Amino acid sequence: MQRLMIFLVTLVTGPWLLAQDPVLELVAPKGGITYYTTRDTLVDVRWIGVEDSVAVRLEYTGDNGRTWKTIADSAKGLAFAWNIKPLAPGANYRVRVSQLRPPGAADQVVYTGHSAPVADAWWNPANTRVVSVAGDAHIWNAGVSSDQPLVNLPTGRTEYYSVRWSADSTRIVTGSDANAAKVVDVATNAVTTLDHPDWVTKVELDPTGTWLFTQCDDNRVRVYNLPSTTIRATHNAGSSLLDIAINGDGTRVVLSADEARIHTRATGLPLAFRRHLNGVISAAFSPDGLRVCSIGGDASIRMWNASTGVEIWNAADSLEGVRSLAFSPDGSMVAVGMTDSTVTVWNAADGKRLATFGGYGDAIRMVSFSPDGALIAAASDDCFARVHDVAKQTTIASFQHGKAVRVARWSNAGDRLLTTSNDATARIWQVLPIVLQSDTSERFSIAPPPPAFVRFVASGDTLNIKETTTISIRTEGSQFLGLADIDSVKLKLGYNPSVLFRTTSSIPFTSTIESNIPDSGGVNRSIQYLICTVPLDTVDKELLTISFQATLGQDSITRITFESIDQIGNGPGTRIDKRSEPILVRGICRLGDGPRLYNGLGGPLSIAARPLHGGVRIVCELSESAPATLNVYDLRGRLIWSDRTSSSEEAARRMERIIPSSVLSGIALATVSTSLQTVSTVVMEGGNP
Repeated sequence: MQRLMIFLVTLVTGPWLLAQDPVLELVAPKGGITYYTTRDTLVDVRWIGVEDSVAVRLEYTGDNGRTWKTIADSAKGLAFAWNIKPLAPGANYRVRVSQLRPPGAADQVVYTGHSAPVADAWWNPANTRVVSVAGDAHIWNAGVSSDQPLVNLPTGRTEYYSVRWSADSTRIVTGSDANAAKVVDVATNAVTTLDHPDWVTKVELDPTGTWLFTQCDDNRVRVYNLPSTTIRATHNAGSSLLDIAINGDGTRVVLSADEARIHTRATGLPLAFRRHLNGVISAAFSPDGLRVCSIGGDASIRMWNASTGVEIWNAADSLEGVRSLAFSPDGSMVAVGMTDSTVTVWNAADGKRLATFGGYGDAIRMVSFSPDGALIAAASDDCFARVHDVAKQTTIASFQHGKAVRVARWSNAGDRLLTTSNDATARIWQVLPIVLQSDTSERFSIAPPPPAFVRFVASGDTLNIKETTTISIRTEGSQFLGLADIDSVKLKLGYNPSVLFRTTSSIPFTSTIESNIPDSGGVNRSIQYLICTVPLDTVDKELLTISFQATLGQDSITRITFESIDQIGNGPGTRIDKRSEPILVRGICRLGDGPRLYNGLGGPLSIAARPLHGGVRIVCELSESAPATLNVYDLRGRLIWSDRTSSSEEAARRMERIIPSSVLSGIALATVSTSLQTVSTVVMEGGNP
């Protein structure tokens, strides 16, 4: 019985019956798609794996994951309409959905095992370790608080000022008051000492980790090509050297002293910039290396050309003064830490002030942009490091130490901030929310629409006089019409009513216009225009049909023409071609040079007189839509009655008149005349003779 109970408990609680936790999954877009900026202004982003009330963050990248930008901070409902219209075309777009929680105190990492103020700290390339320097040099686990470092670097006890971890993770370099820069091999912990005549207050490594620049209190910068200990170049500042900075590829260094001097890695004369009145406090290269921004003891900020030394713009805040500066990663902005209480942000191109962040109570030692340029971190002597949102111009976080904060350095992902302080601690702060789970789409493309095209075709036919035909107006060769965003087209069709008589059509026309145009010989020819608006489909389709009866033969060739095609819609439109196939009408409508034998209905030309009480009815079937005159002559040839067609009669090609008995006296001759012919019949009072 006991065994049975154990079996039943195992059966009920066994892992195969436990529901799996839902997994956040991006359903759309899945990747491999091309979105066109006209058709797909809104992209449907959808996800599953959380309740529809749970907020998620949506982000996109256009460089295949190197940088991410926010689509929505807290999207709910498992779907979001993303407007891609402002985005540039590209083939490396991806979308990421993340479930987050806000950072808390438990996410803070604190290193308390220092014996002195922590002067500097640096992330390893993977952001899994941190090296800090105070009275000793230590390596710490970047994810765990501790008072015991992972490694005590064998560089000796001294007062350290600067530390760098090489981009290939193999070297750590320190600068201290031991009159030396020390290079530590991370794998073996072996130390190489580079002796100097005075304190080494700053060290900088190029991206390869092989070129080292040292700032020494003898007011000189020395250049080494590691692992060699030979000095490759020595650059003299000419006065008290306050700071150095290298460009992005580590080929040049700028020295801040009474003047700013730019040197290469080799010996040679510098490029000097002397526009600051009371010396240069600090300087930085723009990310592309083309410009330098420097701050001076005259409280000025100056932007100048790194190749010519020509000043581009300057600004000043005499009430605040300046202390530190940094370029944004894209080089578009410069952040400046002011001496007393603010961080200012300037347009790097023209020197226009973009933002000011306050709330500080003392000088700002360091400013730095997050890797995406969206946030600025500042370390202040008021014991706080603060984080500011550049676009929203708000302060989003304040992190407190026990004493002045000396350094604020971002992690590669821009989600954590490493700070050091005179309170003998280094700390890692979680700035952005914690990602609980996330999913990323495959790559997709955003592209301008390819050129759309459509050909409008009017069909042709071969028929005999008096026969009917149905002409089709259609589209063919359609390409990318869906991207043209055209709803409909307004067509103006033209045809020769002397050759074709319109009988029916599949749609009504909004307007019909009759006109006469001169041909090549100067003779006016009739033309009729039909105007209509029809929907334009994205595929080839018949738009409408028109039926005609042939009224002019003798191998006459005509066609239905597209006089104009107006596109109606909000999109970029489409390229249009037009083709009108010929209509051949066979048969004889004249005998020699005589009058036409057929009118617009295909019947013989005629004039007939019918007896009527009190007179005679004259009925004329006209051969064309043109003016006609009806004259009645007596037997002596005198004109006794005359009238002309009205416009409606010309359109109908039929003229009907009543000749009163008072006009007629016996036999008379009735004649109808047009510009092309004359037809006569004899009439008499009481009817035909």
